[in-house]
Amino acid sequence: MTKGLHLEIRDKSAWEDRSKAWASTMSKGLSQDDTLNQILISEAGIKPGQKILDIASGSGNPAVSAAVLMNGEGTITLTDLSEGMLKNARDRADTLNIKNMRYCTADMNRLPFPNDEFDLASCRFGIMFPENKIKAALEAKRVLKPGGKIVYMVWDEYDKNPPFFVPRRAVANFFKEDEPPIPPRHSMSQPGTLQLLLEDSGFERILEKEVGYDNEIYDLDAYITNGLKRSHAEKIADLSVSQFLKLKESLYDAWAPYTKDGITFVPNRARIVVGFKPLLP
Repeated sequence: MTKGLHLEIRDKSAWEDRSKAWASTMSKGLSQDDTLNQILISEAGIKPGQKILDIASGSGNPAVSAAVLMNGEGTITLTDLSEGMLKNARDRADTLNIKNMRYCTADMNRLPFPNDEFDLASCRFGIMFPENKIKAALEAKRVLKPGGKIVYMVWDEYDKNPPFFVPRRAVANFFKEDEPPIPPRHSMSQPGTLQLLLEDSGFERILEKEVGYDNEIYDLDAYITNGLKRSHAEKIADLSVSQFLKLKESLYDAWAPYTKDGITFVPNRARIVVGFKPLLP
């Protein structure tokens, strides 16, 4: 386990509060940067006609992108702890005139679906948070049809992901505080962790690997502002306009090593695993 890992489990009320920040900063259709969604869709082999469950879908990733690919053929059921997040997903779907998405407020450890219901289950950046991860994986297996596929994507190690450590360190320095502990989103970043989870949960034909890309940011000001609103809302709430501008200046400086000719290249690194429910019990 990563040294210094902070193992607090995501609080439902905090996630509900976060949905408001996402509503004000998210794209109103496809994600502004859809790359990780497309990587998951490709690795999962999502295609029209499937019956898909997207667990811990948040504001609809990768579900919205998958639904566009499916073009009305098949269904995608989205689950999340937060009604607000699912509303965000529904708003995005409505913008794109998507009609084959269903929404269900649910805990991934207690999915309200019958056995053997779905062809495929996806979960992008959600499996890191439940305290009992094997129980969550077993629930996903239960609702999959025999031979059905599970796909989990998690963030890779903290120090491989500047989208997280660059702003967190800059904000901590600005407020003259210590950098906070590594958050739980990186709790499954060690190679082999996802593989072991699926093995222990009874899946077969398991493949885990690292994936990633460099996100090209052309509007760094908007990127910084949206990031502060999403992840540091409490910190910035009481800042004056001049203080907020100084904080943004410190973030510009922090991103300078990643910026060339007006474009900021932001590495994003994740891990993904694919496994199958056995055909026979």
